[in-house]
Amino acid sequence: MFARICCAVLVSVFLCTSAMAAELTPENRQQALRLIEAMGGKDMILQYVRQNMGLVKKLRPDIPADKLPMVEREISAFVTEKIVAPGGLAEQLLPVFAKRFTPKELRELTAFYESPLGQKAVGVMPGALRESREVAQRAAIGMIPELNQRVTDVLKRDAQTHAAAK
Repeated sequence: MFARICCAVLVSVFLCTSAMAAELTPENRQQALRLIEAMGGKDMILQYVRQNMGLVKKLRPDIPADKLPMVEREISAFVTEKIVAPGGLAEQLLPVFAKRFTPKELRELTAFYESPLGQKAVGVMPGALRESREVAQRAAIGMIPELNQRVTDVLKRDAQTHAAAK
């Protein structure tokens, strides 16, 4: 789920900066950072790091438990830098999104995510999408018997049609 959220944040960053110019100007960079902030990008990065600190503990058992908060802060800073730094991930993917949104659309996206509804969407959308996926999975599992029967029926009809044609 976090990967999807990060992708959404990164896509928004790319959309804001790339459609405005081929290169990332200081103004475009500010627009991108504004959108990341509006979408809760910083909080998402921190949440991701917190969720993965168990992996850090496994990979680096030499780190004392009382030093883990400091390490967590350093990892968060590092990940943030790699996304928004000159030449970072955001800039590398700019061309992919430059062709999809106009500068006006990018400003509208930023305005939406800065609005009360946009902020609510940032807060509730991950949970709503997770719950929707679970509902869809249950529904799909419930459809399997009927789907299997329909496949069996269509194969029988096809076999009968071919047998009658001979």
